Amino acid sequence: MALYDHFYGFRAAPFTLNPDPRFLFLSRRHREALAGLVHSIDERKGFSVLAGEVGTGKTTLVHAILAELGSRVRTAILFNPGLSRAELYAHLLSEFRLPEQATVLGAIRALNTFLLEQFAADTRVVVVLDEAHALPAEVLEEVRLLSNFETSQAKLLQVVLVGQPELIARLEARDLRQLRQRIALRFQLGPLTFAETVAYMRSRVQAAGGKPDLFLPATFVAVYRFSGGTPRLINVICDHALLAGFVRDRRQIGPEHVAGVVSDLGLVAVARVGLWQLLRGPHRRPGESGPLIAVPGHALGGVE
Repeated sequence: MALYDHFYGFRAAPFTLNPDPRFLFLSRRHREALAGLVHSIDERKGFSVLAGEVGTGKTTLVHAILAELGSRVRTAILFNPGLSRAELYAHLLSEFRLPEQATVLGAIRALNTFLLEQFAADTRVVVVLDEAHALPAEVLEEVRLLSNFETSQAKLLQVVLVGQPELIARLEARDLRQLRQRIALRFQLGPLTFAETVAYMRSRVQAAGGKPDLFLPATFVAVYRFSGGTPRLINVICDHALLAGFVRDRRQIGPEHVAGVVSDLGLVAVARVGLWQLLRGPHRRPGESGPLIAVPGHALGGVE
């Protein structure tokens, strides 16, 4: 629990960096990626790619995908891009709770037996390779060979490559063309729009049990300016702003709290909010009226 949770009436801290499914927010891109990747795994398409900048919600989305599939899948998640070929197979055996093997060939045979058993039980087996953009070429080649686990009917192993945008560029390399040709679906996540940033902040506050007017309208503009719509940065800024509000005994968070936070963190403005976005009023609650906005200049310096 965060220090300020009781003060704001939260049941849980709304802006932690953990991929908590209670706070899942799906923008249009996230929703498309979720549906597409679930379909790819369900239909045994083989390889899929999920790319996006740091902090855009890739890990959270992967957890949502696995939760959506539930008991239909057995999963292995690899976070270490520095694995060797032998370590890759050893890790897969460990994740699937299979006995250790003395050789890579023994590991491949054990995996194949396991995959055939799961196929007979109509269970999907999924390997998620996080930080895939940093995998050595020889390991990526070994990943391609995982597609050889198949029957005449379907791929036995579903592989999701997750990484930063450099992953897409790497897959375009000539020496990885065989892997590229095996990829059924690709999705790339981006930052949230201003309207999505407002919805994201509100949804997390609501999920935590907080009041809908916790953030003043101008606060959404300030948070968007300095986060650029990147969910991880939104969380960092909002968490610190809530702490600042708690220390000052403020029940609502204004742009002045954000200004102090971004100064302490050394953040700079990376996005602008157009006047048309303000006029649409996504930062207001339904039925809310009144002046468009009235805030100090430092919060709206990025309004066009």
